[in-house]
Formats: sequence, C-alpha cells, structure tokens
Amino acid sequence: MSNSLSKILIVDDNTFYLSLLKTILREVEAELHIASSGEAALDLLENNNFALAILDIEMPEMDGFELAKCIRNYPDKDLTPIIFLTAYFSDELLMFKGYNYGAIDYLTKPVNKTIFLSKVRIFLELDRQKRSLIAGNDSLQKSKEELEQKQDLLNKQNRALKRAQLESEESRKKYIELYDFAPTGYFTINRDGKILKVNHKAAYQFGNSSEKLINCNLNELIDPDSADNLNQFIRKIFEKKSHSGLEIRLSNAKATFVYLEGAIIDQEQTCLLSMSDITDRKEAQIALQESEELYHSLLKTSPDGIIITDLKGKITEASDIALELFGCGNGIEGYHFIDFIPEESKRLLPKIYRRTINDGMVQNIEISLKKTDQSTFIGEISTSLIRKNNGELKAFMSVLRDISERKRIEKQLRHTERMAGIGELATGMAHEINQPLNTISLSIDNILYSLDNHTCTEPYLKGKLNKVFDNISRIKKIIDHVRTFSRDQDDFLLAGFDINTGIQNSISMIQEQISQKEIELSFSPGKNLPSVTGNAYRFEQVVLNMLINAKDALEEKKKRNCVSYRKRIDISTKLSDGYIIIEIKDNGVGIKPEHIDNVLLPFFTTKAPGKGTGLGLSISYGIIKELGGEIEIQSKPQIGTTVRISIPVHDSRNNKHSRHHV
Repeated sequence: MSNSLSKILIVDDNTFYLSLLKTILREVEAELHIASSGEAALDLLENNNFALAILDIEMPEMDGFELAKCIRNYPDKDLTPIIFLTAYFSDELLMFKGYNYGAIDYLTKPVNKTIFLSKVRIFLELDRQKRSLIAGNDSLQKSKEELEQKQDLLNKQNRALKRAQLESEESRKKYIELYDFAPTGYFTINRDGKILKVNHKAAYQFGNSSEKLINCNLNELIDPDSADNLNQFIRKIFEKKSHSGLEIRLSNAKATFVYLEGAIIDQEQTCLLSMSDITDRKEAQIALQESEELYHSLLKTSPDGIIITDLKGKITEASDIALELFGCGNGIEGYHFIDFIPEESKRLLPKIYRRTINDGMVQNIEISLKKTDQSTFIGEISTSLIRKNNGELKAFMSVLRDISERKRIEKQLRHTERMAGIGELATGMAHEINQPLNTISLSIDNILYSLDNHTCTEPYLKGKLNKVFDNISRIKKIIDHVRTFSRDQDDFLLAGFDINTGIQNSISMIQEQISQKEIELSFSPGKNLPSVTGNAYRFEQVVLNMLINAKDALEEKKKRNCVSYRKRIDISTKLSDGYIIIEIKDNGVGIKPEHIDNVLLPFFTTKAPGKGTGLGLSISYGIIKELGGEIEIQSKPQIGTTVRISIPVHDSRNNKHSRHHV
C-alpha cells in the first residue's frame, strides 16, 4: 500500500480565497495543488491524479463548469469528485447544471469550516480506501504470478529430474560399452600394480591383447627408467595424496610416451588409471628444445650482433658479438635498446619498429649507435618479428653490424669517382678560365697602348678595369665551385637548394667538352619547382656522372655510325605527384637488356677496360637514396638511354635524416 498523501486540486481566481482555503485545509493530511485559472488547472491535471477537485464557478476565460467538463473528458480522471464553490446563492437551475457536469456537492462562500473539512475528509478517506484496494489487488496479482512461476519452475525441475534419472539409467547401461571402446586408454590396478581390467584403447597402447594384459604387473610394461616414478605415483594415489599426473614411456615397440592420471575406486582397494598418448607432444617438445639449442648456438656464433627486445624495446637477450659492438663486458639484458642510440637518431628506432610490424621485416637501415663509453659508430640494422604459436606478436629480433669501415671505403670511392669526374672536366675548365684570361690580357694591353699614346681617359680606364675585375670574379667563381665540388662533402650541412640551378652548374662544368664533341644539349627546366633539402654538390656530382656517361655513349655510337649522325642530350625537370622528376635522355649506343639490372651495382661497367671505374652509377644511386629518391634506367641498344630520377619533395623538406629513409 502506498504511503503517499492524497492530492487535492483547488482552483479559484481570488487569491485571498485561495489562501483561506489553503489555511483551512492544513488540518487534513493531503497534498494541495493551487491554480488561479482553468488553464493552470488543466496543466496540473496532466501529471497528477486528484482525490478531490474544488472549483470556483465564477472565473474569467474558463469558468468552473467548463473546467469540470474538461476534467470529465479525461479517460482516467472522469470520476474525480468535484465540489463547486460560488459567492452567490444559487437557484436550482444553476445547481442542476453543476451536478450535470459531475459535481458531487455545491457550497456557497464563505464555506462553513466544519462542514467543509468534514466533506473533504470523507473524500480523502474514500481515496485512501480506493488506493488501498488497488494496491491490495496489485499485491494479490503479483503473488499469484509468483506462485504460478514457482509452480512452473517446480514442474520443470520435476521433468528435468525424471530425464536425469532416465539418462543416469541409460549411462549405467552403456558404461561397460563406453569403457571398452573409449578413445582414451583406461585400466584398473590393485595396490601391487597388477592389472585387473583394461579397455581396448589401453591394450592397443600397451601393444598386447586385453586377455594377455590381465594380471600383468604395470612395471613390466613400462621403460625401466620410469619404474621408480611410477611406484611413487601409485603410492600417492592410494594414500590420497595430491598428485598432478605422470609422464612415462612404455616399453612397447613404438616406445610410446603416455600421461597417467588416477583415482581410487571399489572401497579404496583398486585404482582406475587413464592413459593418454602424448608421443607427438613429447616429440614436439624435444624438437623445440633442440631448436632452441640450435637458436642459442646460432645466436652465440653469428658474425653479426643479434639482440632480442620485447615490445617496449627492453633487451631480453644479446649475442656475444652484440656485447662486443657496444663495448660491454657484462650482459646488457634489462637495458633499453634506445639507451645505445645517440640523441640525434633516437626518433629513428620507433619508425623501424612500426615498419617492422607493418611489413614483417626491415633490412639494412643505417643508424648511429653508441657504445657504453659514449663513443659512436655507424651501424646497419635489420629487424624482424618474433611471434607466439597463436600468431600474437612477442618480440623483435635485430641484427646489427658495424659498417664504419665500409662507410670509410665508400667515402674513398666517392672521392675517387669525384676526382675521375674532375679529370674529365680538366679540358673544359682550361677553356672556361682561358676565355676570361684572354679578355683580361686584351684589356690590359689596350690600357697600356692608351697610356703610351696619352689617350687614356679616366672613364676609359675605369671601364677597362671593371671588365678586368668582372673576368677575375668569373675565374674565381669557376675555381671556387670546382674546389667545393671536389672536396670531401661528408661534413656538409644539409640545406635547401634548387634542382634547376644544380643541373645548370653541372652543365657549365662540362659544357666545353659537350661543345667540342659537337653534341647538341638542351635543358627544359620545370617552373616553380620547390627546393630540396640535401647536399647540392653531391646532387651536381650525380648529374655530372649522367652527362659524362651520356657523352661516352654518344661517342661510342659515333664510332659505329656514319658521319651524318647527330648526337643529342635532352634534360628536363617537372613536378609530378609530390616528386621532382629529372630526365636525362641521349640517343647513344644504349645498354644491353642483360646489363640493365647490373648497371647500378658497384664496379660494374659496360665501358672498355681503363675507361671507367664502375662506381659512377652506384655512387649516384646512393646519393639519390640519401634524398629519399630513386633512379630508373630505360635503354634500348643503338637507340638510346633515359635516366629518370625522382626525388620526393616532402621527404627532402621535412626529414633532414632522409638517408635512413625508413
């Protein structure tokens, strides 16, 4: 039964009378809801059920009769008791109208407090009795439903019990059949280990018939090395001590490995044992153990350093060579791999791990490494994934090698190739310098002649001297550029440079040779190319190598063709899909198809002995890779060759360590 108070609705446009009624009704236990108009009363009716409605008849806009009519139109509020109040004596016609709209009483203001409260209490009591009856009915209905549910549950339990009894009976009938033909071996022994009963599967595992196995001692059927463990295992079972099963090896022809579990039956006089064949698992364990031994042997004997790190980068295992690389006398297990990487290269390691996860493996990434004495060296890292049996990622394996010596040799080779290029430029350089020297000589000769004739004016002298200084600056610029081009570039700070300017500088260094060989050279620079971050002089070395190769290919074809053959080199640049594309085309002798895949390899050359080092294209490829780019070569014998260089704009702009290019 609900303990909430009954609700009374009071509607009157006279605030004084509303306050008076509210004061009178304080003596009853009810929740009062006040409204000063019919519209306000309807809003209260939307969300409340009232035990009694007290309505003033005379109200503006909506009088009491209209409000009563609205109340009667609510489906669930049409039986709400209504008492009409009026300030005037009413005739019978007006009272009849009120009763017609659902009034149960009619009072004249001012109301008699005693009579008014008596009537209100009657309706409140009726409401409480009504709500009590409704609550009691709900409780009875709920109890009935709960009883029906319990009865239904009891019926289900009875039916389930009957089914269980039937199934138990069927199980007992089938026990012997299931025991004999179970896929797991079962047999029964006494305290002395004598076999009393054995099913077909166990007999098969023992390698004998069930009849011959009865009364045999279990110790006679196992490997002698397992006897002590077996006897201890059986003793624990009969003494009811805890045990976790036993792995033993049978003495049958197959030398089967089995796993035994047991329990006491028949008033603790016999023991039922289950026997599972675990030969495959044991062989897999042995193979795994041998594999791990081989793995550790390879780890210790590998000529490269190997470290195993968990997914957070902590080193869990390291080979002796790895310890030697990092200069550690003791183990480095427990350290983080990133502790052995200099500050400037630490951002590279997470990138290597992410790419390893995405691609399964990364190979031959250059990275700076740090020894325990804080000295650094250039290393090369290849990383692969180690997974669990379920395929879940477990760890990273990284193979490390010190390539400092290799980098030193590569540096020497680059310098050698650069010097070879300088040798090719010697003739052109002499001509480029001779031209301004001749101009200087002629200007000085004119000045001396004018001085001898006393015709040398100040403007004339200044003009000639300015021309002398201009040509001296030209010579200085040529010498400075060639000197910078030929020096060691390893300490050069990366900076932005213009691709078209770099190509033009390379052309200027070989222009004289090109002209002397009667080669037509055209350059079509792309417009609005973004700058590239890198070593401008190394890029110029790439272009110079390509131009020298093109010149040699043209000369080789000239030897094999008629005099009318026109030698051409066409260079163009453009921006395409975030890449700057440089194409260098010639109509020279071309490259044979079987040589295309080898031309970028070190020391491979198609030139005659003594005419090439075989390092130009290989070094050029390495320089372009430092910019994050690629070199593609297309060629047809006796038609020509096209070298296509693509350099990514975003890599060269944003990644100053693009040489790693992870």
